[in-house]
Amino acid sequence: MKGQLQCPKCASRELDPRDFESMIVIARDCAMFTMRCPSCGTRVSSLQPIPAELHQLVLDAARSVGAGMGMGR
Repeated sequence: MKGQLQCPKCASRELDPRDFESMIVIARDCAMFTMRCPSCGTRVSSLQPIPAELHQLVLDAARSVGAGMGMGR
């Protein structure tokens, strides 16, 4: 996942959505991630596919708040 996103301030490609500060799920497989650039500290937001490693976290969170995508599974 690293290398796909570029910091707009310092051009670092070390951004990784799995290191998110916040995530807003848009669809079953897509979310708006906010993360900090590890090189310069700039806060970066980007619409990205949800990494496979986070799918269970998203489902568990959805179930805990009664959101639609976490129900019925």
